[in-house]
Amino acid sequence: MKLFVAGGAGYVGSHTVRALVDAGHEVVVFDNLSAGHAAAVCSGARLIVGDLEDSILLDDLFGRS
Repeated sequence: MKLFVAGGAGYVGSHTVRALVDAGHEVVVFDNLSAGHAAAVCSGARLIVGDLEDSILLDDLFGRS
C-alpha cells in the first residue's frame, strides 16, 4: 500500500514510518523539518520537504493540477 505520512521526520512519525516500511508499504514522508530531521527518515521512505499550507505542492503531489 502507498502511504502519505505528514510529520514523518519527527520522533513519533519517524518510528511510525519505519514500522510501515518494515511491513512492506511504500511510504512518502511530508515534513517541513521545523521540528523533525531529514536523517530521522529511514532510507526506505521518500522524503518531501514542504508545508501543509502549500496547496500548490500538495496538488502536484496528489496529481491534482
